[in-house]
Amino acid sequence: MGLANTQRLVAMLRHFGLDQHPVHRQELMKLHSAFQVARFTSQRALDKVKAGQLPGPEMSIGKLALSQNLTATAEFVSRVLGARLTADTGEWGTFAWSQFLLGAPGMRIAGGSDEVMRNIVGERVLGLPKEPGDNAKVPFSDTLRN
Repeated sequence: MGLANTQRLVAMLRHFGLDQHPVHRQELMKLHSAFQVARFTSQRALDKVKAGQLPGPEMSIGKLALSQNLTATAEFVSRVLGARLTADTGEWGTFAWSQFLLGAPGMRIAGGSDEVMRNIVGERVLGLPKEPGDNAKVPFSDTLRN
């Protein structure tokens, strides 16, 4: 989330008189910080590509960060708007967020599920062993099923 998006969330807090609420302010800064870290991670991957290298784990980590950040943003907006989120009252900054909130969970699957990305990071980056499986060398058609 860039500065412009942070400013939009600040404007939303201000509109509802919550801009001085310490918990909302702290949550907003956590969001802003998390998006900045993700931006720097993406920049590292782009710099590697520009230098003719293959990106390392930055892409998987970046995808994980994106889905976590979008989920955190959706939760933040839900807490700020509350019931205003579900009805189109025409009030500024309410119903327009519903599409974002409904789409955010889809990012956990798009571009590779979060679980797959965690496995990639765990196995390829951290060197953790693969999950043990009895079916690793057996064709799917020969696996035992209920």
